Amino acid sequence: MNTASTIVLPQPGWSMRAWREDDVAALARAANDERILQWMSDTWPSPYTEDDARWWIGTGQHTGGMAWALCRDDVPWGGAGVHPQTGFQRCNVELGWWLHPDHWGQGMVPAAAVHLVEQAFALPEVTRVFAPIHAGNDRSVRVAEKVGMRLEAVQPRSAFKRGKVIDRVVYAAYR
Repeated sequence: MNTASTIVLPQPGWSMRAWREDDVAALARAANDERILQWMSDTWPSPYTEDDARWWIGTGQHTGGMAWALCRDDVPWGGAGVHPQTGFQRCNVELGWWLHPDHWGQGMVPAAAVHLVEQAFALPEVTRVFAPIHAGNDRSVRVAEKVGMRLEAVQPRSAFKRGKVIDRVVYAAYR
């Protein structure tokens, strides 16, 4: 995957870059919003504190994938990342994203996702990039479709969210 320190996105002032230690306060502020929480897995902290942000930047982002901060004027407002699968599933890469609601609908997430899909397909073994999305998250479905992914599967009752079992949809692109 591309390890460039900064990737300029087509929207003025926006870029994707590695998370840094000095992003703790901005990450906690951006990630601590109910409108984000409703679409994230149960592992997403609520409230999202500076300790949570410190853990993510220091440890969490380094657990087998590649995570990027989505920044406006170098201030993080969201994140995007890829998680290559291992073993016999190493031809797959999972893609995920989130963005503070103040910046929804401005094209940053699709721009970042396009770049990450391209980088994933640059790896010789990768034949599939997929995005599991909580059913009902129409914004993320639109992002997946904008980057060329198609509905691959509906997974009924496949995840827990706030103590309830929910459906997920899986979008994927193939080489």
